[in-house]
Amino acid sequence: MDKKIERKINFLMTYAFVSTLFIAFLAFSSFNNGEKAKNFNEIIAKKITIIGEDNLPRMVLSNENRQHPGRMNGKEWGKRERPAGIIFFNNQGDECGGLIYQTKEKDGKITSGMSFTMDNYKDDQVLQILNDEYYADGKSFIERGISINQFPNGTNIDDRNKKIEEINKITDEKERKIKLRDLLKKEGSVNRLFIGKTKGNSSGLFLSGPDGQPRMMIYVDEKGNPKIQTFTDKGEIKDFIENK
Repeated sequence: MDKKIERKINFLMTYAFVSTLFIAFLAFSSFNNGEKAKNFNEIIAKKITIIGEDNLPRMVLSNENRQHPGRMNGKEWGKRERPAGIIFFNNQGDECGGLIYQTKEKDGKITSGMSFTMDNYKDDQVLQILNDEYYADGKSFIERGISINQFPNGTNIDDRNKKIEEINKITDEKERKIKLRDLLKKEGSVNRLFIGKTKGNSSGLFLSGPDGQPRMMIYVDEKGNPKIQTFTDKGEIKDFIENK
C-alpha cells in the first residue's frame, strides 16, 4: 500500500476514534448534569411549573397574570382570570385542587381572602378551607371556616360546562333560569357541612342532607346566644333549643 494512503487512513481512523470518544464524553456529561440535583440559596420567578415524567403538569406556582387556566380530561381550558397561588394536578394531568389568595380594592370597597381546596375526581372542589373578607361603608362581612361539598356520582365538570353554554344561548330569560336551576340541581354540588364563622357573625357547626337542605345547626349567634336547631326534610324547623 502506498505510504501516503496508509498515513491518511491511519489519520482518519485516529480522528474517528478521538471524535467518538469526545462525543460520548459530551453525551455522558450532558446526561449526568441533567439528573444532578442543584442547590440554590434563593429562586426569584414569576412562575414555576413542576411536571411528571409524562411532561404533564403536577403543580404550578404562579402570580396572577401567569396562572395556569386549568386542565381536565386531557385538555387545557381557555385563558381566564385566576388569583396567584398554587394549582395542583393529579397524575392524569387533571386539576385537583389549589391554594389561592387575592385582594381587590375598588371604590372604597375591599375584598380579600385565601382558599385551600381539594377537588372531586373530574369535577370541582369538595373540600375547602376558606377566609373570605369584604369591607364596605365601615362594615365587614367575613366568612371563615371549613366546607365539605358533594357532587352526584359520575359528574364531570367539562360535560356540565358544555350544557351550561347551551343553556346560556336560550334567549328567553325565564326559560334560561329554569333550565340552569334544573341542571345545577341535578349535576351541581351541595354543601353538606360547614364549620366556622358565617357572614352573619354566627359561629358553629352547620349540617345539611344529601339534597343540600339544612338538617342541624349547633351555633352561637351574633349576640352570643348558643342555639341548637334541627330541620325536617322540607327545611322547616323541627326542634329548637336556645339558651339566653
